[in-house]
Amino acid sequence: MPNPAAAPGGTPGKPLHAEAPPTTIGVLFSRDLPPYREAVEGFKARLGPDGAYTFVELIVTESEVGQLMDRVKAAQPALILTLGTEASKVAAMRAADTPIVFAMVANPVDSGVLPQRAYPGQMVAGVTTDVSPAEQFRTLRQAVPDARRVAVIYCPQYTEATVTAADASAKTMGMELIRFPVEPYRVDLAIDRLENAKVDALWTLTDPGVMVPAAAKRILTSALKAKTPVVGFSPAMVQAGALLGLGIDAKAIGRQAGNIAVAILGGEKRPADFHLVYPDETSVHVNLTVAARIGLALPKEFVAKAKTVHGQ
Repeated sequence: MPNPAAAPGGTPGKPLHAEAPPTTIGVLFSRDLPPYREAVEGFKARLGPDGAYTFVELIVTESEVGQLMDRVKAAQPALILTLGTEASKVAAMRAADTPIVFAMVANPVDSGVLPQRAYPGQMVAGVTTDVSPAEQFRTLRQAVPDARRVAVIYCPQYTEATVTAADASAKTMGMELIRFPVEPYRVDLAIDRLENAKVDALWTLTDPGVMVPAAAKRILTSALKAKTPVVGFSPAMVQAGALLGLGIDAKAIGRQAGNIAVAILGGEKRPADFHLVYPDETSVHVNLTVAARIGLALPKEFVAKAKTVHGQ
């Protein structure tokens, strides 16, 4: 009886064509944090079944950067996934000939991970932790329909490109972004100016030159006193005193990064075709205690869709 595993010209008991070796992917962490691990979990789930890929995982803070990147290059990865700003910048500078997909990076243009505009030979693309300004302003409009003049306190050194992009998004929605630029860690003057400005809301972002704990607390206290609604950049900021904010899902961001990787590895697209991608799964968070203190009645349908509601 013929051996069913044999093929004409082949060796009995062995397939004619050997299976392709797994594709190697480097995974570079800025540090070992639960959200980064969740993002990697989502990334791996999107790539497919176990066995098709081999992952080489390294943490930037555990080794000298030069030696670390030598280890990454020695593995000859087809693509590098980076988690966080530090790992993304290291990979972009030292592995420029390998496609790099980043995840869990705030302000990727201002932080130097991405160029301001995509270009044909670009090898870096990814998913930011920043919710798109357009989505944030739409959410603000749902909560405060009359909001037109929206203030922002920011440090141009850290977030100029991000605020400029937000300005364009605001204009498309009939809003005006009122800018209050500051030097790093010197927000007092801007807060004083904000108290005297006629604005309908304050938009915040992850600006390391502004949102240090003491300054963030004073911004929220001042806005509450002026009865100005604040759009927080995170659920934690909503809990601390912002009226509303949008949250992200790290695992979902990892899946989005996986989508990018699959398209690049398959030759369907290049990193420049993606450039900067915003999270597509977000959640609304609301603080009703703040709403009551500033005399604002939020629409019931808006509150109903919130993931968390403080002061309910």
